[in-house]
Amino acid sequence: MNPRLALVAIFLAATAAAMAAVLLDFVNTGFFVGPYRFSHWLTWIGTLFVAVYAPLYHLLKRRYPRRYTLLLDIHSFGFLAAFFLISVHFAAQLGRVMPPELGEGIALYTVMVLLVSTGIVQRFWSPERRPVRRYTPRTNRFLHTGLITAFYVVIAVHALINFD
Repeated sequence: MNPRLALVAIFLAATAAAMAAVLLDFVNTGFFVGPYRFSHWLTWIGTLFVAVYAPLYHLLKRRYPRRYTLLLDIHSFGFLAAFFLISVHFAAQLGRVMPPELGEGIALYTVMVLLVSTGIVQRFWSPERRPVRRYTPRTNRFLHTGLITAFYVVIAVHALINFD
């Protein structure tokens, strides 16, 4: 097995375990750090990484083609770490006694799940093993790019609705 793919599997398992721990109240992320809950700080860190590094990666991979593998690793595993932080926040929101309105939060988390999924497929899927003829790496790249655009739109709406 590809060692990077194994590391991705470990990241995803850790994310699922962390979400379960938060939902089952084994881990408390609802305490306040300043004016906001700890889980909000986690999601802001994750969201900031995604929002800043996505366009930066696009520029850097063209400017420094020899560093492509390093940049791709930072992109891949940085997004997985951001997904971990955002997932902890999402689980904390779902586990609250009186959960807030989750409409755009569910949309945002769905976009993140799809972003991570298409990113994993883009990185590790061999075109020779295509189960569906019409789904190509080019189609996947188009979806991945469209999802990052949806991320920016939904995060802007989510922030505008939830900041007082």
